[in-house]
Amino acid sequence: MKLYHCKQSRSSRVLWFLEELGLPYEIEVLPFDPKALKSVDYLELNPFGKVPLLVDDGLIMSESVAIIQYLLEHYADGRFEPPRASPDYGRFLQWLQFGESTLMGPVSKLADHAALLPADERRPELAEQGRRDFEHYAGIMNKTLRGQDFLIGDQFTAADIVVGYTVHVAKTFGAELDGPIAEYYARLAARPAFIKALS
Repeated sequence: MKLYHCKQSRSSRVLWFLEELGLPYEIEVLPFDPKALKSVDYLELNPFGKVPLLVDDGLIMSESVAIIQYLLEHYADGRFEPPRASPDYGRFLQWLQFGESTLMGPVSKLADHAALLPADERRPELAEQGRRDFEHYAGIMNKTLRGQDFLIGDQFTAADIVVGYTVHVAKTFGAELDGPIAEYYARLAARPAFIKALS
C-alpha cells in the first residue's frame, strides 16, 4: 500500500487513518506545488493532479473520504465505525460526509483568503465570511458534542478523522473554537496517530 501525500492537505486524513489502523504502508511526500502534482509521471497515476492518492494492490484511488470508506470496508474489521445494524450507523455516515461536503467549504474560503491565495487575490471579507460560516456549524456541533467525547457518543470513529481534520484547518487559519468543540479538538490532537500525521 502506498500513499501519495502533501503535508497540511486532505491526504493528512488518510495518513491519520492508516496510523490509527496500524497498517504497513509506504509514503511518498510530494511538495504542495502545482508543478509536482501536474508532472507527467504523477498525472499518469492521478489525472486530477491532486492528493491524496492511494495505491493498494493495483487499485488506485483519490478523494480522501472515499479512501477512508475503502479502508473501513477492507481493513478495519469493524473498528472505527458503529455496527452497521445499529441506529448510530446512519448518523456516522452523515458526520463522515459532513466534514468534507459541508464543513470544508467555508474552511477552504477562510484558508484561501486569509493566507493561501496570492496577496493581491485575497479578499478579507470572504475570509471573514468563511470564519463566520464555520463558527455557525461549530455551534451546531457543540450541541452534539455536549456530554460526549466524540461525534458518535464516546466511540472514536472515522467520522472524527474527517471532521477533525477540517476543524484542524479552521483553527490553523484563525477560527475560534469554544466550548465542547474545543475540548473535542484537544482530545483528537492528543492522539498519537493525529500527532504523527499532522505535526
